[in-house]
Amino acid sequence: MKPLIVFYDGPCVFCNFWVQQLCRWDKNDQLRFARLDQKLFTAFAHERNLTLEKLDTVVAWDQAYSYALEAQAAFMILDRLGGFWKILSLFSLLPKGLTNALYRFVAKNRYSWFGKNDQCPLPDQKYTHKFLD
Repeated sequence: MKPLIVFYDGPCVFCNFWVQQLCRWDKNDQLRFARLDQKLFTAFAHERNLTLEKLDTVVAWDQAYSYALEAQAAFMILDRLGGFWKILSLFSLLPKGLTNALYRFVAKNRYSWFGKNDQCPLPDQKYTHKFLD
């Protein structure tokens, strides 16, 4: 099974915190990370007709079947982590409108609540293999 690719907002302090947490929790080495401003994501979005200017979300791509945005991306990530984390994906049974509204509320306010880096911070050296250029 190919790793799940998680596209994230590189300068976002909140996003980087969660990427680092996911690196720690990913005991089976199932996740890879790439920033939304990298060529890999640009090509991915172009192939799927995703509008880059309006995209303010994490994107999870399983490389074989599908991709997910917003709350569904978070659920896809939890599912891939397996174990205890898979239990949390039960929240995906809630109405999609509700979970995505909550996701959008946090996404809209993340810079004012947590800040924004001038540039994407470098990952911990033991996790560099997880980051795609």
